[in-house]
Amino acid sequence: MNRKKTIGIACAALCLVTTLKAWKEKRRQLRKVKAWWIRPGLRNRDRCGFYTTLRSKLEIQDPKWLKNFLRMKVEDFDYLVERLTPYICKKTTSFRKPISVGERLAVTLRYLATGDSFSSLMTVFLLGKTTICHIIHETCAALYAILKDEFLKIPSTTEEWVTVADRFEQRWNFPNCCGALDGKHIAIQAPAHCGSEYFNYKKFNSIVVMGMVDADYKFLFVEVGAYGRESDGGVFARCPLSAALADNSINFPAPRPLPHEADPMPFVIVADDAFPLKTYLLKPFSYREQVMSYKIFNYRLSRARNVVENVSGICASRFRILRRPMDVKPDYAKAIVLAICVLHNYLLTRKSVYMRRSDVDDDTNGVAVRGNWRTELGENGMLPSISPSSILGRPADNAINVRENFMEYFLTPHGEVGWQYNRTILHNSFL
Repeated sequence: MNRKKTIGIACAALCLVTTLKAWKEKRRQLRKVKAWWIRPGLRNRDRCGFYTTLRSKLEIQDPKWLKNFLRMKVEDFDYLVERLTPYICKKTTSFRKPISVGERLAVTLRYLATGDSFSSLMTVFLLGKTTICHIIHETCAALYAILKDEFLKIPSTTEEWVTVADRFEQRWNFPNCCGALDGKHIAIQAPAHCGSEYFNYKKFNSIVVMGMVDADYKFLFVEVGAYGRESDGGVFARCPLSAALADNSINFPAPRPLPHEADPMPFVIVADDAFPLKTYLLKPFSYREQVMSYKIFNYRLSRARNVVENVSGICASRFRILRRPMDVKPDYAKAIVLAICVLHNYLLTRKSVYMRRSDVDDDTNGVAVRGNWRTELGENGMLPSISPSSILGRPADNAINVRENFMEYFLTPHGEVGWQYNRTILHNSFL
């Protein structure tokens, strides 16, 4: 009797397991079944999509509108299509034609320029939301890969650094300056199980972009992806540029005398007070109880450093995806930001009517004019800077001496600018 019960229980258990496996297999098969191969509303893309209608008609009837849609000239767009083709072109199969490289680039540029949701882009380009998501991530990574070596290249020789420094002296009256450095927060949606790693002092989740620019508003170096909770000093200490400057593996120039001076002075990078003071990194004096000489130095440094503020403002104004939290993974957000940085340099180099003189701040002869991007973005739309670090410690004596020597130079007849005293009385900083 006991043996019969045992056999019966075993048979029942076996039947239950078999039934459960069959149910799971059926559920898996049903999950794979799609309602349609292509959504009905998207099947007319060949006749009504971007390439077949919008571009061909606008290029003839209203090229200005097309340039505004693409955020660049058609010639620059076609150049990118040609460069991207070996990387993102898909093969034609017996099932359907692939999405063209031009369409892939257009939907990516539109996403970066407007920050529209995938649902909105779906109605414009007649592509599925999942397809658009994959296209944008792939195209952004490809853009950075093909353009970085030509349009986002940090100087590697002494002569290239000296050229950058001469341009800073010519445009911003700051000799021996090889770049302006700053860090900005890029808002993202909080990743799952991230805790407080991305939660910054401004009370939102973000990743940090550390950028150095030249006197002509172009990026020289970009590092993206640090946690939003970190300070400028902490991010800079761990980025490759800090180590390269410390051991001079990037061929930073040897000290040379300032104009009309005899003693050699080191080449420097200008930054705000969130960074540590180094012999190669200048920051302003403390804004508490300043004497006139400190105020003048801070104004001159702020005037040179303001180029990096303008670059972040122009990028946020032109690529409005930066003005809202990115609902993507941090790695995808990093690829998007790197693509924006390299596109910024590309469009400036190609002179694609990307930035006008009125778009950036101007301080010619002491008359400060706010750039259009400040009016367009407002205070709430600007990318927030990183918070200062509270553990920087006391700078070395030689770094303090370098800053004081620059300060003294700006007070000499051949180092001053005529309007610096009036501007200093009005305000400590550039604007």
